Amino acid sequence: MYKISLMVRKINVLLIEDDFEIGKWLGKRILELSNIESLSWETSIEKALINLSLNNPDIIILDLKLPDGNGIDLLKKIKKAKKESKVFIFSVSNELRKTCLRSGADCFFDKTTDSEILIKSLK
Repeated sequence: MYKISLMVRKINVLLIEDDFEIGKWLGKRILELSNIESLSWETSIEKALINLSLNNPDIIILDLKLPDGNGIDLLKKIKKAKKESKVFIFSVSNELRKTCLRSGADCFFDKTTDSEILIKSLK
């Protein structure tokens, strides 16, 4: 008799979201997933850049409108640094979907309709 064990790779997630209610809800949902190793939450580009200089998350969930700048600029910096991280844009700025994907985003999720799809994509 053979025993088969499936190894589930745990992932590290960096959430960059300045809206407290959205961040709290999303963080709670992410931490409910069994494949999450860690979750960091930053509320600005400045704090996100510090976090990224210290850590290499598997997945970055990035809002586009942040208090200290534009998430697309941060996306370009992440891709230019050749980080292995996948970047998921989570924004209400659906008109910027094509720009984000051309700039290197791996996925784009609309906050008004795709929050459950985002959670499922992390599994």
